[in-house]
Amino acid sequence: MTSPADAYRDFRTRKTPVPTPPGVRIAASAFAAFSVAVLTTGMGFPVAVPLALGCVVAAVVIVLRHPYRRELRAYAHAHHVSTTPSVGQLVPLMVWWALLMAAVVFTFPVWGSFLVWLVLFGAASLLLPHIDGSRRLAYA
Repeated sequence: MTSPADAYRDFRTRKTPVPTPPGVRIAASAFAAFSVAVLTTGMGFPVAVPLALGCVVAAVVIVLRHPYRRELRAYAHAHHVSTTPSVGQLVPLMVWWALLMAAVVFTFPVWGSFLVWLVLFGAASLLLPHIDGSRRLAYA
């Protein structure tokens, strides 16, 4: 059995062969965070919900339509790695969905909504390589 220190060292030493481009990571994370934060502003639903939905669509399209996805698929095919989503890739998306559903209950001042955006932007930017599958290739 490996110790937590060994597991962490193994995790840190594996290099991601096709990393998520910084532009994709920043843009998708910003849109994902804004989709939740806009629902906490107290804007009316007729404005906030379409704006949040547009941000969700933008985040997904940015990740799925970027050319690095071709490199991911080619590397996965060459190294016989499955490209079907795993549970670890889907759980953060379910949390995002739950946050979108729960955000409408809260109304914060502008600085509170900005803090929501900031926290979710940080979390999304850390998790994005695990969600998009690029980090999975380090274990191929």
